[in-house]
Amino acid sequence: MAILQKIIDIQKVGRFEKLSVPGSLRFTQVSLFFGENGWGKSTLADILRSLTLNQPDIIRGRETLATGGRQKVILLVDGQQSAFDGSGWTGSRPRVAVFDQIFINENVYSGDSVSHDHLKRQYGLVVGADGVALIGRIQTVDKELKEIGQALKEKESALQATVAALGLPRMSVSDFAGLAALEDVEKVIAEKETEVRRATEKEQIRTASLPQPLPVPTPAADLTAALVQSVDGVASDLHRRLQDHIARHTAGHDGPPQEVWLETGLAFDDTQGCPYCGQELRDRSLINLYRDYFSAAYKALAVDVKQRRQTLERYGRGEFRQAISTRTDANRAAIGNLKTLTGESCEVTLDIESLSGLMETAAAALDRVFQQKQQDLVTPVAADEFEHFARQWDSGRASIVAYNHEIAAYGERIEGIRRAQASVNLNAVTNELAVLRARQKRCEPDTAAIVADRQAILDRQKTLKGGKDGLREQLTAHTKRVTEGLGRTINAYLDRLGAGFEIDYQPPNYRGKEPAAEYAILINKTPVPPRADDIAGPSFKNTLSSGDKSVLALALFLATVNTDPHLADTIVVLDDPFTSMDEFRRTFTVNEINKLAGRAAQVFVFSHELGFLRLLWDRIDQSKITSCAIQTGAPGMASLATFDLEKATQPRNQTERMKMIQFIDATEGEPGEIRALLRKVLEHFYRNGDPELFEAAEMLDGIIRKIEAAPADHRYKGALDDLKDINFYTRNFHHAPVAGSVIENTPVEELKTYCRRVRDLTRGSL
Repeated sequence: MAILQKIIDIQKVGRFEKLSVPGSLRFTQVSLFFGENGWGKSTLADILRSLTLNQPDIIRGRETLATGGRQKVILLVDGQQSAFDGSGWTGSRPRVAVFDQIFINENVYSGDSVSHDHLKRQYGLVVGADGVALIGRIQTVDKELKEIGQALKEKESALQATVAALGLPRMSVSDFAGLAALEDVEKVIAEKETEVRRATEKEQIRTASLPQPLPVPTPAADLTAALVQSVDGVASDLHRRLQDHIARHTAGHDGPPQEVWLETGLAFDDTQGCPYCGQELRDRSLINLYRDYFSAAYKALAVDVKQRRQTLERYGRGEFRQAISTRTDANRAAIGNLKTLTGESCEVTLDIESLSGLMETAAAALDRVFQQKQQDLVTPVAADEFEHFARQWDSGRASIVAYNHEIAAYGERIEGIRRAQASVNLNAVTNELAVLRARQKRCEPDTAAIVADRQAILDRQKTLKGGKDGLREQLTAHTKRVTEGLGRTINAYLDRLGAGFEIDYQPPNYRGKEPAAEYAILINKTPVPPRADDIAGPSFKNTLSSGDKSVLALALFLATVNTDPHLADTIVVLDDPFTSMDEFRRTFTVNEINKLAGRAAQVFVFSHELGFLRLLWDRIDQSKITSCAIQTGAPGMASLATFDLEKATQPRNQTERMKMIQFIDATEGEPGEIRALLRKVLEHFYRNGDPELFEAAEMLDGIIRKIEAAPADHRYKGALDDLKDINFYTRNFHHAPVAGSVIENTPVEELKTYCRRVRDLTRGSL
């Protein structure tokens, strides 16, 4: 059983730039600490919390600001020092249970809300050391599971990459790991590769381009038919008269075919004048002759001749040469590709240069004949004028037809090959080959090692998960036992405190990484979930008063420490346990602390309520109790001194310091009397603050002299200037008036300033 015997030194922690403690002040089984709000009670509680949890950050976060030096804490625990040097604790670490606002904020509620984090921490508090040990073992298993999960992920990623590279992206790692070895694997794979190549060629053949036929020129008979045609209905004298007219007017002139020109003129209006020259028409016989001559049959023949000439002109521009050259080049490439894939060849050839020259020569000659025909559409052209060129034309055309016949026959042979291979499934044989290669890869040493490592990880993972399930079952059973008993204990406290509500613990919530407490508040047997924040319905926020919430927190703390099997080895710290409670609940709290005094290793109570501390003083065995106070005495300095609770709890209107405070707050009292009281307040404070330095009847002048003579690091050195000023200010007001002395006024605001200086020097005193 470790107990805290004394505080040796505290520096730069919270309000304690330096805390001085008399060497004679030692803590007993119960120690009461009086301190005004903001003067270090919670700092002491946090120091003890940091010590028992071995969490240096709690103290580092409370570093005194705007001061020099390094944080330092030295405590005496069972005759040995427990020290904090700014980075960590050394020495003994006693068990400490602290009830303060931090305990409430972490384990019960914050403000008006209960969070999931509150319930998680409360669960750890509820299940006690044994439950926390089980939680720790589960968390250790979880940590290892997470680590091996990462290792498993790495192994499986490597295997999955191997599988994907083999062309089997959908094969699972488990299936790959389970592949069996294959005898004569090289031979089997070679045979399957041949099968795949055949199937691959089939697919390529199926999608390969076939050679295409060349464009076939019009047969010469069809092409030259217009040359031997005449126009029905055109009389010979009409034809003669038109030709004579044209001859008289076109001798020596070049231009478009005259018949075409004349035919075009008929489209214009001839009612006013000649459509050709615009002169007045007196004889319209020639115009009428034109109309008879250029009949519908004439026009149809003219269109046919014009179209034939356009066809022949394309040969002259090289369009035919370009078309067959491009097509034969593409066919040559397609045939070469198909021959490579199938072995089927096609020896068809075509002399593009010779053929193109032949067709272009014939086209040019025929175009000249057609041009002649265009000059005189009515007169048929004699066959001997174009037969030679027509035969030449048909000769070239025959070469193209023969070429196309060979191309078509070759295409049929390829289609036959395609039909023969249609039943082969490329995807199936490709997948079969990939599986064979996977079986081969699975048995390679490097891959086999990864598979073995993965299996070892899986086996360990299975073992850990089974162990975790067992630990969780143990934790659930332990939690059930604890919460059932704890629930009854808490409800007993709530009943004795007159809370008006109960608590109903449920099996823990395992939905997160850590288990969380699960309970409901029962008000008139109606459950209210603690995390229900809907203001339109019952919730923790709107069903419990601030006093009820404080009662719930205190009941939870008392229940957990009183059911702790290690309570006899635990220092219990209560920082202002009486908050928002009425007189009845305050008395109950005093009685419970008295019970703890007989069971815990030590009890420390911090409070700013003198009346509450006095109740404890009167209730607890005087042989077990020590009373002390956190005091100032000099700017930036604090001290822990013995404290006379009985004297301090006299009615306040009978104390000098209270009169001074009332003058500050309400200007009550006669200024001269208050001015004289300042010395008494200071003398009372310093006599009690350091009885080893000052006599029991030490006056202010003597106190100042002894502080001046004290060592430079004495805790009251910083107060010298203030003490001298106040001594001078009150020098004429602590003796009877002297005849003839100068009358000195006491302005109220000036007096209040000095009162405030005395108040600040004597915090923690009455």
